[in-house]
Amino acid sequence: MPYVLVLLGVLGGLFTSWQNFRTGAYIMAASMLCGAACRAFLPEGRLGFLVTRKKMTDITVMASLGLGLAIFAWTARGG
Repeated sequence: MPYVLVLLGVLGGLFTSWQNFRTGAYIMAASMLCGAACRAFLPEGRLGFLVTRKKMTDITVMASLGLGLAIFAWTARGG
């Protein structure tokens, strides 16, 4: 279930970014940060495809992508 939520969040952010870039990027960033939190706190049996590497690597990659997207959306010009 967490994998599906992250996937739907990213897809929703992509769809939203066609109308408003910043809002879509923030939705994708929140989704990635939610995925990192799920990977950090939920047991591996409930995560499905979110478990691909070592736990710390998964958390670091998803959190970095989420923070990078949020910073990019915050500093991007236009809307």
